[in-house]
Amino acid sequence: MNVEQGPWVGDRWWVSHFNYVEEVRKNFNLPSRVEIYDVTLRDGEQTPGVVFKKEEKLHIAQLLDEAGVHRIEAGMPVVSAEDADAVKTIAHAGLKAKIFGFCRMVKGDIDAAIKSDVQGVIIEGPVGVPKLKQFGWPYEDVVKKAIEAVDYAKSHGLQTAFFSVDMTRAELSFIKRLLSDIGTQTKVDSFIVVDTFGCALPEAIAYLVRELKKTVKQPLEMHCHNDFGLGTACTLAGIAAGAEVAHTSVNGIGERTGNISFEEVVMGLKYLYGVDVGIKTEMLYKISKVVENYSQFRVPVNKPFVGDRAFTREAGISIAGWVKYYLGSEPILPELVGNKHGVVMGKKSGRHSVEWKLQQLGMHAPPEKIPFILEELKNESVRRKAAIEDEDFKKIVAKVLSS
Repeated sequence: MNVEQGPWVGDRWWVSHFNYVEEVRKNFNLPSRVEIYDVTLRDGEQTPGVVFKKEEKLHIAQLLDEAGVHRIEAGMPVVSAEDADAVKTIAHAGLKAKIFGFCRMVKGDIDAAIKSDVQGVIIEGPVGVPKLKQFGWPYEDVVKKAIEAVDYAKSHGLQTAFFSVDMTRAELSFIKRLLSDIGTQTKVDSFIVVDTFGCALPEAIAYLVRELKKTVKQPLEMHCHNDFGLGTACTLAGIAAGAEVAHTSVNGIGERTGNISFEEVVMGLKYLYGVDVGIKTEMLYKISKVVENYSQFRVPVNKPFVGDRAFTREAGISIAGWVKYYLGSEPILPELVGNKHGVVMGKKSGRHSVEWKLQQLGMHAPPEKIPFILEELKNESVRRKAAIEDEDFKKIVAKVLSS
């Protein structure tokens, strides 16, 4: 295998060719088309302390639509008149994306969604053993309520997906019976594989998807949470096993440790699995910053793809390689996601760091002065126990040049 030629390398990306060897991909069952279902406006807003205004929700929905998101969960209309108004506003915004509402297996929830003019609904029902104990519902009650709710939604022309709460802690036999009954007795459009509490391995999710594809003919969707930090990996594993829709949230916001990151799933599918979901990736950073601003939920500076320092370096040896050949030092160029390179000056800086920063700031120093500038900034960084900001770097350069 020529590691410099293949779908793993391009003019702005270079990932591992091992992702594409037959031994790795032989068990994949990747669908021909994968859709993104974004839950930022509903599940994302469930992040403690996060509140989106109607105008903010509309703006986020417009950006997601512009980026190419296929379906947008605008909210849960039954929650309040304000929520219903926001959902209806988005539904009438002329977006290309399908607008969905979130419902329980309750007629009133579905009526609220109908009045909000959404095109589809997610209907949730408990299936996990802890949830069933919480509600005290036997199997017969769950399937009866699910069938009635799905039938009611379908009778009003809504695209309908059944959302199995806490599926990864349910008996497999129960899940199969429930989905089989709903799938054969209603016109449900799809089923959602849900790791509500983020407690399954990627391998377990792949196994579950394969088992359910033997049971139902309807498409499967993935909805994972991130409690063990494996949410993105689980979602990707589910898609590789044959699920056709990924539920995501911008910046991964959501309850507890969050939902699955929109940007990570989109980039992982495209560059690691070779599945282009049709998202304009150059918009990812912009959308991330808008959601960060509206949510006031700060994105870690080193967050993959959209963190402000995701493409920033300090170590001189790393910068030396990066300056000479970008793709030798990173899997993608930041322009792919609308981000940019950066260099932090400090104790670990090297000659190339100084040269890059001088050029960035429109400054010049004779080659023989570079070692002295480097020595000064290293000493100052150690003294401060911190990085050197641009204004202080300029003062160091001026001091060295005048000495």
